[in-house]
Amino acid sequence: MISKIISYSTITLSILFRNKRFYKISYACLMILVVSSCTRKVQLERDEYRLNNFEFKGNKQISTEELELLIPPTQKPNRRILYLPVTPYVGFYNLGKSMYSQAKIAKRLEKWQTKLNNLPNPINYEAKVERKRKKYLSKVSVYKDRLDTKENWWMKNIGEAPAIITESAINRTSKSINEYLYSKGFFDSKVNYQIDSVNTNKRIKITYLVEEKRPYLLDTISYVIEDRKIDSLLNIHARNSFLQRSDNVDFNNIDAEKLRIEGLLKDNGYFNFVSKNHISIQIDTTDYIKRGFNVNLTVKISNPFLKEQHDQFTLESINFISADASTDNSQKIDTTTVELNSIRYTFIGKKFPAKILDKKILIRPNQLFKASLVNETNRQLYGLDQFAFANVKFTQLPDNKLRADIIAPTNPKYTTAYNFDVNNINNILGGGASVSLRARNLLSILETTELGFRANLEGQPGLDSTTQRSRELGANLALNIPKIIFFNRFSNLLSLKSPRTQLAVSFNNSKQRLFERQVFRLTGNYSWQRSKYETVLISPFDINLINTPYKSESFEQVLLDNPNLKVLYDPQFVSSINGTYIFNNQVQGKNIKAKYIRFFVESGGTTLNFFPDKNQIKFIDQIFPLDTNQRAYFRFIKMNFDFRKYIPINKRDSWAYRLNLGIAHPYGQNKAMPFEKNFFIGGPNSIRAWRPRTLGPGSALGTTINNRFSQQPGDILLETSIEYRKYMFRFIGNWNAGLFIDAGNVWKWYQIDTKYNQANFDWTRFYKEIAVGTGAGLRLDLDYFVARFDWGVKVFDPAKATGEKFVLDNLKLGRNNEYYPVFHFAIGYPF
Repeated sequence: MISKIISYSTITLSILFRNKRFYKISYACLMILVVSSCTRKVQLERDEYRLNNFEFKGNKQISTEELELLIPPTQKPNRRILYLPVTPYVGFYNLGKSMYSQAKIAKRLEKWQTKLNNLPNPINYEAKVERKRKKYLSKVSVYKDRLDTKENWWMKNIGEAPAIITESAINRTSKSINEYLYSKGFFDSKVNYQIDSVNTNKRIKITYLVEEKRPYLLDTISYVIEDRKIDSLLNIHARNSFLQRSDNVDFNNIDAEKLRIEGLLKDNGYFNFVSKNHISIQIDTTDYIKRGFNVNLTVKISNPFLKEQHDQFTLESINFISADASTDNSQKIDTTTVELNSIRYTFIGKKFPAKILDKKILIRPNQLFKASLVNETNRQLYGLDQFAFANVKFTQLPDNKLRADIIAPTNPKYTTAYNFDVNNINNILGGGASVSLRARNLLSILETTELGFRANLEGQPGLDSTTQRSRELGANLALNIPKIIFFNRFSNLLSLKSPRTQLAVSFNNSKQRLFERQVFRLTGNYSWQRSKYETVLISPFDINLINTPYKSESFEQVLLDNPNLKVLYDPQFVSSINGTYIFNNQVQGKNIKAKYIRFFVESGGTTLNFFPDKNQIKFIDQIFPLDTNQRAYFRFIKMNFDFRKYIPINKRDSWAYRLNLGIAHPYGQNKAMPFEKNFFIGGPNSIRAWRPRTLGPGSALGTTINNRFSQQPGDILLETSIEYRKYMFRFIGNWNAGLFIDAGNVWKWYQIDTKYNQANFDWTRFYKEIAVGTGAGLRLDLDYFVARFDWGVKVFDPAKATGEKFVLDNLKLGRNNEYYPVFHFAIGYPF
């Protein structure tokens, strides 16, 4: 099957290259690359060479990827696009060089330096002045750097300097590699290099010849400690040592052990202990050959000069000081002082509740100095979103005492945020805009209040062959409290777990030609961090009042013909209790081995089980009466498990996997799920060979009038994806390629009369109804967001008849073709 897919991919490429427009574009791009790479001939001095490439030979225990990190950026070959024999970035660099003007840069530097010098130097902190100072300093630094390096913005960010190298530089790098091997225990290693000519233009290839030889291993590890108290402490924690017998003599591990000792001591009162001043290492290589290259290592911890032991410090007093940076210095500032649990709180300007702050401050008078508690105090205070930062300053006092001053400048009371995004759904360009206002500590309980508004415009397929725009307007109000309310005992246990209570109300109105839908929502959520990577969220109530005030005549007819679909667009009251567990050890911006797990469980209509009429809540109908339709109530159980794994191949490339399983059991009278609670599949973050929410259920065709109905809900979800992510080149941002295979479908829990034995889940046939899509994409990573362009192609279409489900051979480039590649533009990775 794989060979068949590959053969069809080859056919697809041949179709592309036979396309005249594609050929012209490709030719033009190639010419641009060639011209840009030849913009200016690179002038070489007598002992200079153009570096073509380099490689390592002979290394067995140290990986090539590890050694490549030792090569300076200036000694790496120029980047190429798609491995073509041209270096366009050099052309861009030369273009920027032609625009470089030292006189203009000097003039701009003088302008910003003058502005910086003219700034006042107020006695007290002024936010506006400091913001200007920060901006001017940044400008001065930029233009100074451009004068020093003789490179402008274009040369630094778009272009790339020609990879010019000298033999003396190669020799220095060879020595650096040998020093690295030495630091990893290869004391007898040798590194040489070989230079080969690539062509007559002084282009060369460098081969670093690495001879590692036998590594030196740790045998006896001894600790000589003059301070008996420290000796006892290290013996208790000896199992955590980074130095283990039979390991290579690794200087990185030796440095890590020094830092471990320093951290351990600073967590036990040794405020002034610095490893570089008091820890020395001795390596005894006597008779190492007879001992099989085993050596002895001694860690010596000396006492301070003219002292018999190291000083342990105790906290004498603790002061918390917060200052409102936005306060005008010309006005009189109110200062409030409060003392609670031996901590003195001073509030300059804004006042905060000391009782809540007290639970976030872990250090106390008469307590041994502990660096870990200081760091956690800073983290807890910063997490309140009330302070710009938190920093603890210590002052040494007589008798080994410390005074701790916790400095916490406040955030502005009111802040606004704006957000814009763009999307392309069903080949209709759309987007959205949102604005939010955040107010801090209005109720004096360290809470934040957020008011937000959002407008969105996107494409939706109609019931016929047309597409249309869908307009969405929404507003929300949320109150975030940094504790678990109503459960005091539980709240105290979680006080250091970043607890949050959120009460929120929102209204959303979405309108398109087919119908208009309104949703009023009231929610209450508890959340806390179980550990560094684990988050727990519990929602004791999630109440939705839903109405569809307008339906077009054609849409009404579709609903009349499909009772199971009709109930989803009737007026609804949906209430639920839910909980979520999330594990996520990804580090943003780093390509590391990581995984993401999300488990969600929800019980809908639970309160209905306590009413005599389990299909209606009368007081809801009395408060919100209806003129026509009867309101639909729902009872259901829903679970969702989402697992993702990320496996790095090298520093920049990786594999990504996803398995997404879901099941929802509607057990109410209508045997249906609320529309918003259904599972959907297809789209830019799902099966990318299908348009958003258009796949399924099962092998059934969607409800149509000359075309498939846009959204196909399901009660059971099976979805999986595998994606290869490959770094390509850098231009403006990092460009990455993606190759993917997606598979999955959704099914209904109950039989549907009009789609008998097609839409419902059946163990005997579900595996025959799994849709498969494949494709490729481009991703532009700008650090602060990722723009993604994906093209998906159908491989297996479960809606087709038996024997016709493999549809990859139906691939055509005409837009009117059903199997034309589906294009998705999205922000962020699909998973």
